[in-house]
Amino acid sequence: MDAFCKKLSTMCGTMPGVEWSDGLLYVGQRLVLPRTASLHERFFQLVHDCMGHFGANKSYASLCNSYYWPNMCKDLQEAYIPSCNECQHNKSPTTWPAGPLHPLPIQDTCGDSVTVNFIGPLPKDEGYDMLITMTDCLNSDICLVPCQSSISTEHFAHIFFDHWYCENGLPLDIISDHDKIFVSRFWKSLHKLMGVKVKMSSAYHPEPDGASERMNKTISNQALWYYVERSQKGWVKALPKVRFDLMNTVNASTGYSPFQLHLGHAPWVLPPLLPLTQVLTTDDCAAHMFLKCLHLDLLDTHDNLLASRIAQASSVNKSQSDKPHLAVDDLILLSTKHHRWDYMRKCDSRVAKFMPRFDGPYHIIEAHPETSTYMLDLPNMPNIFPTFHVSQLRRYVANNPTLFPTHVRPHPAPVITENGSEEVVIDCIIEEWHCGRGWRYLVRWVGYGPEHDEWMSCQELEDCEALDRWLEGREAISS
Repeated sequence: MDAFCKKLSTMCGTMPGVEWSDGLLYVGQRLVLPRTASLHERFFQLVHDCMGHFGANKSYASLCNSYYWPNMCKDLQEAYIPSCNECQHNKSPTTWPAGPLHPLPIQDTCGDSVTVNFIGPLPKDEGYDMLITMTDCLNSDICLVPCQSSISTEHFAHIFFDHWYCENGLPLDIISDHDKIFVSRFWKSLHKLMGVKVKMSSAYHPEPDGASERMNKTISNQALWYYVERSQKGWVKALPKVRFDLMNTVNASTGYSPFQLHLGHAPWVLPPLLPLTQVLTTDDCAAHMFLKCLHLDLLDTHDNLLASRIAQASSVNKSQSDKPHLAVDDLILLSTKHHRWDYMRKCDSRVAKFMPRFDGPYHIIEAHPETSTYMLDLPNMPNIFPTFHVSQLRRYVANNPTLFPTHVRPHPAPVITENGSEEVVIDCIIEEWHCGRGWRYLVRWVGYGPEHDEWMSCQELEDCEALDRWLEGREAISS
């Protein structure tokens, strides 16, 4: 009997409702449970794990009418349920998205900063199935170039040189997402030699480059739609007209059209009905006034963009939480929203509703709180760019072994072979993936949770009993 039960038992007869019955201590109709090893945890497992993993209120309601011990509600609500592995992996968070908006800095001169993006894949037209967009961050001058989805980094470098550099000169920085071209060693080396900074948005978080993303959405969902034929051909031929329309449209953030900032005036769409009066008498005076107006328009554009981004960031940050505060070596869970292809394969009958919401936990290896981005150690996902915005992360709550000792998954010690190497035992195979000419299998180890699952090739699983069982089960289903 623990100290609390001993103290409570001395109040029998003096405190209403406290009594012994058949050797058991009761408070009213509730049985008092002593703090013994794993006893409280077993009751929590019955009302939470075995009853559908509902929240703290419903789980506590199933327990509180019949049992009692000190801090029962607190232990359930603040310790047991938050550290439940199944709940952390399969329940969506109910709090506001984390991390404030970090707008990109505004350059002072046109051509200093350019965003580069791909739109596609698109229906094949004249041998092209992708579209490259290059947009000036200050005056929204845009360049549209069709290309193939199999474009190499070297070919893209030539396109950038021919269509942007030769028109606008060398930019100070290039902003992009994490396309395979932009993360290649050649691209990074090329810009390092030229002295150009390469800035990238974090994975699955394009908000910092919102202006470019909005432009791409306008092009793909609206502008090209009106020029595509029933057979979905003709979008390549329509690109010059689409660019003209975009360049001649007033930008909501700057208050000017790209043509006004690029040429100093908007081009004529229709000829004037009346002849223009010549206000300025000399060419020198006209040129001087033209440059002065263009300079003032650019300054006004800079101020309008700054005010627009401040307003946008302020509006977004009202619904953003500044938590969690993460640091290097913290354990976190990663949202599966943008990489559920790990769980769903082509021609698969599985549905997204049954997919885990988070996987992990993973260790943070680099923290950049000034941009709300963090780099993770992803041993089983080598092809994913490992830097994520904090909105894609969720702090992992570890189990408290002093309160719930059996809730800790015991990791068996590895077997030491005669040559001194370590071996772990395969429990089962839970997934397969056709990769190239062969197959890869997702292996779960005996005594380890899903966070330690590992993809292995067929050659690595030669003479494996777990693989034989998996193949037999697949043949039985197909037959």
